[in-house]
Amino acid sequence: MSKIKDKELDELLAELDKVGADKAEEEDTRRYIKTLRIWELAVLLVLAVSIFTLIKPEFVIPKGDIILPVFVAVVTIGYIFFLQKRRKYISTILLQDCNVEKMLGVQRISILKFRNKRERARNFYTMIKTLIMGGYTDLAQKYIDKMAEYAEPHLSRIYGAILKMEVYLKLEDFRAMGREMTEMKRINKEERITPDILQIYRSGAVIYELASKWDMEEYEALLKMLEKVATAAEVTNLARVRASYYAYRVAQKMGDKEKEQTYKNYVIENGGTTFYKKELASAN
Repeated sequence: MSKIKDKELDELLAELDKVGADKAEEEDTRRYIKTLRIWELAVLLVLAVSIFTLIKPEFVIPKGDIILPVFVAVVTIGYIFFLQKRRKYISTILLQDCNVEKMLGVQRISILKFRNKRERARNFYTMIKTLIMGGYTDLAQKYIDKMAEYAEPHLSRIYGAILKMEVYLKLEDFRAMGREMTEMKRINKEERITPDILQIYRSGAVIYELASKWDMEEYEALLKMLEKVATAAEVTNLARVRASYYAYRVAQKMGDKEKEQTYKNYVIENGGTTFYKKELASAN
């Protein structure tokens, strides 16, 4: 399947067919990557011509004082717009539509085509989060192990700890979550965490706090925390679906039938193809 000489990775990527990775989305992502390369070449060409005209004043472009700046602006703005449009599209699939199969189609090709280790780390991270969101924890754990071989080591350690916490949350293995939280704290103390990663680190700490309350059966306090997320206007649909799923389960533990039904309805109506929706849709 891939140009990477790794039979195990090929087998892992092939397993996505079993969980329904969207083929049309894969082809669309291939086209996007080809177009992205063309944009990147255009930007490099414009940059090279601009530098050349600065170091070689004798190189004269007809009306270059007007044409060149306009050309630079058009290419730069077009490139940025192209990237932002795609990012918004992918964000919609994952965070708003909660479409597991579409996201897996995007990420399978992205892992193969983007070879930079930092890009690979982010693509593995998104792939694994999507698998967890779909309820495929066994496959997610295999990808966590594989990420360490291909991605930037520092990011792999941070992402790996956070993702393992999410797997263990799904499995309700709170002791294992505690071990990963300890590892996250160690990484944060001993290694430099950039601001973009710090946000993910903090989200992992929040997950652990919520899980700790679940483990200690502090249901009333836990429900209040979940309700803040489930009813917040500024959070993504995925965050609300996730919070609503656990709010449903906590309300069930507390015997609050009204809240139980409210959160169940939200998850079923907005949960896309996540395991949150599948599980509640089949619940009595």
